[in-house]
Amino acid sequence: MLNDYKTNLLITYMNNKIIENLEQLKKMLVLLSEERKVVLSHHKTFEHVEKMRKIVNESIDMANQ
Repeated sequence: MLNDYKTNLLITYMNNKIIENLEQLKKMLVLLSEERKVVLSHHKTFEHVEKMRKIVNESIDMANQ
């Protein structure tokens, strides 16, 4: 019973974290879209994309556990 509770708690945490990551990616994509207010330099764009890739990889790792 305790193991089921821990498993459910872990799954809930992972689901919430993945949703949080998706929300963050959604906001970050705006900076690269036509809707953006400011144009990023190439260097900043690359940094931004690397942050997004890290978020995606984290989410994939969590989903694969």
